[in-house]
Amino acid sequence: MPAPSDVDRPFLSIVIPLFNEEENIVPLIGEIEAALPSIPGGCEVILVDDGSRDSSWERIAAAASERPWLRALRFLGNRGQTAAMVAGIDAARGTLVAFLDADLQNDPRDIARLVEPIAAGRADLVCGWRTHRADNPLLRTLPSRIANLLIRKSFDLQVHDLGCTLKVCRRAFLEEIQLYGEMHRFIPCYAQAQGARVTEVEVNHRPRTRGESKYGLSRVGKVLVDLATAKMLSSYGSKPAYFFGKIGLAFLTMATAAFALVAWRALVLGRAQATPMIFVTVMLFMTALVCFMSGLLAEISIRVLHQAGGARAYKVVERVGFDAEPARNVVVLQPPASQS
Repeated sequence: MPAPSDVDRPFLSIVIPLFNEEENIVPLIGEIEAALPSIPGGCEVILVDDGSRDSSWERIAAAASERPWLRALRFLGNRGQTAAMVAGIDAARGTLVAFLDADLQNDPRDIARLVEPIAAGRADLVCGWRTHRADNPLLRTLPSRIANLLIRKSFDLQVHDLGCTLKVCRRAFLEEIQLYGEMHRFIPCYAQAQGARVTEVEVNHRPRTRGESKYGLSRVGKVLVDLATAKMLSSYGSKPAYFFGKIGLAFLTMATAAFALVAWRALVLGRAQATPMIFVTVMLFMTALVCFMSGLLAEISIRVLHQAGGARAYKVVERVGFDAEPARNVVVLQPPASQS
C-alpha cells in the first residue's frame, strides 16, 4: 500500500468525529494503523475534535506529529457530530470517504469490507449493519430499530441500520449534501435521492469499555424531528412551495367540504342557525392560507440560501498535518498584544 504522503489524492479518507475520548485515542489509532494495509490505495485519517474538554486534542496532536497519514482538526467549541463530519468531508482528499466512531465500538478492520463493493463498481455508498449490537437493548437498541423502520418506510431505503456511523461513500455524492443540526444519520437518504446505489454490509459491533456514551433516549425526539425535515429537504428541498402547497390543499379541501355541509344545512334543510361547523370552516380556510403563505416564504428563503451559499456550521481553531493548502472556516487565534 503506497504511503498517503506519496500520493496527492489518497483513495480513501477516514473521518472520525470525537468528543471527550481521551482514553480511546491511542488504542483507536493503533487499531486503524493495523487495519490500513488491508485497504487498497492510499489512505488518510482525519480526526475531528469537536471541542473536547479533556486531553483528547493533546493526544491527537502527538499522534499526528508522528504519522504522515494522520491529520486532525479541533473546533473552537462543541458543535455536534454532524458539524464534525462536515468539517472532515471538507478536509478530505480521498475519492472515497469513510466515517468511523471514536468509541472503539466500530471495528476499523471492517472498513476494507465496506470499500470492496464500491471499488468493484456495485455500489456508491455502503452502510455498516450492526446485526449483533453490544448496546443496552432498551435505551439504545429498541429506539434505534424503531427510528430505522420509520426512516426506511419514509425514504424507501433498503438499509437496516442508519444509526451506524461506520459508512463508506463516494466523495462526489457527499459534496452535494448540505448537512446541519443532527442530519448526519440521513446521509444515505440524501445520497440515494441523488441517484447513489446504497447497500449494506454486516459489521462487528463491540461494547464500549472506555469513556461515556454520548447517546441516549433524548435523541429519539430529535430523530423524529430530523426525519420530517430530511423528508421535506430530500423531496422538496428545491421546491418547498410544493410541500406546503400539498398540506394547504388538504386543508382547503376539508374547508370546502365543511362549507358545503353548512350551505346544505342552510339552503336545503332550512337550518340557518349558528353551528360550530361555521367556525371549523373558517379555521380550516385560515390554516390553508397559512400553509400557502409558508410555502411562499420558504420558496423565497431557499432561493436566497442558494444564492448566498458558502455558510458552514463550524469553526476550526487548530489544524495538524495540513500543508499550506487553502483552509475553509479556520479561525486563527492571535496571542494577546503585550502591554508596554
